[in-house]
Amino acid sequence: MTAHVVLPNVPRPGPAEESRAIERAALRVFAREGCTRARLDTVAAEAGVAESTLLEHFPDRERLLLSVVLNSAASVAAALADIAERRLSTRTDLEADLIAFGRAWQRPLTEFPEHFALVRQLNAEIARLPANVLEVWRSAGPQRAEQALARGLAKVAERGLLDVEDPCRAAGHFVLLVATPVAQRSFHGALPLTDEETDELVTQGVRDFLRLYRPTAAG
Repeated sequence: MTAHVVLPNVPRPGPAEESRAIERAALRVFAREGCTRARLDTVAAEAGVAESTLLEHFPDRERLLLSVVLNSAASVAAALADIAERRLSTRTDLEADLIAFGRAWQRPLTEFPEHFALVRQLNAEIARLPANVLEVWRSAGPQRAEQALARGLAKVAERGLLDVEDPCRAAGHFVLLVATPVAQRSFHGALPLTDEETDELVTQGVRDFLRLYRPTAAG
């Protein structure tokens, strides 16, 4: 007589949990295979669900991609906003403190590798992507991070340590001079830089930023 094996009664994930699992799987697949080339059945297999289940949550590729881009970009922006709030301070030496902050601003490149792999795919496929995907990425990610940076720079300027008329413009310059060279040299984290290379780029960027925004001495 064959013995019956009693399986444990494992509850099925709820809709929200299932949706998040699909999004996490889609991020991995889009980052690995490309946003326009990845197949939905591949995403479903990665998430461990049937393709029909995926389509219940995300009826088409564009809605899935929009959700992935929105939430991934928002996570990185939140991390950068936290860095701006906690690390953008000037206690002793303005240049040294901004260099330390600039180094901290690079951390998401290594802490969110799948996101920046997705960014590389977005850049490579930009001509084939719906315009709203890129707009969602910019507004949820880079723009939100720069807004947090602008608030931090405004606080430093209030102490008379920076001459900033437009904090948003200053934040854009900081990103362009300090963060962008590291992102470009490392291809958004694909080829990680040494600490020495990162320090050199950040230090030079901060010094260029201070040439623009350090208050001039009163005559």
